[in-house]
Amino acid sequence: MAEDDFDDDAELVAELDEALASEDAPEDCMQLSELDGFLTGLAVAPFAVEPEEWLSWVWGEGFADKKLEAHVAEMVMDHYARIIEDIEEGYGIDPLLWENPDGSADAADWADGFMAAVDLRPEEWLPILDDDQARLHLVPILALASDADGQPLLQLSPADLKRIQDDVETLIPKAVEEIHAYWRDHGEA
Repeated sequence: MAEDDFDDDAELVAELDEALASEDAPEDCMQLSELDGFLTGLAVAPFAVEPEEWLSWVWGEGFADKKLEAHVAEMVMDHYARIIEDIEEGYGIDPLLWENPDGSADAADWADGFMAAVDLRPEEWLPILDDDQARLHLVPILALASDADGQPLLQLSPADLKRIQDDVETLIPKAVEEIHAYWRDHGEA
């Protein structure tokens, strides 16, 4: 499917969400919010990773139906290109977050996806992690992400965690903008 086959982002996102959640998708396949965080992490990373390397992180062993896998891969790449374009053009991001029953945004899966992108090449992220000031840009994401055992990556007081959770729709785009600016200012992005 060509990039212009989708009339807008909403159509692409809806079809991608449906494909990732379908019975045809691999059991360990990322879902939409996690995928969006992952692709955003790749978009602001200090290095380029070829899709052949990172697509296996999205769906593990892959789809049984290779034609469907190719179609989903095209949608993923289209979404990734849109994220990159929005960041590069200065539009920022609009993270795809789940909605809790009370109507609030849940960014845990998105943050896990972003950190999966960091985990692709953690050594490349060391400059920002070793910089006390720059590391603060990652706090909203680290506060919401969990390790493989489901434990939070960052221990915060319940009040601080709630403040971040209550403002994720503002804090995450700001964090991504600051991370991108850090790498750009340090000759990496």
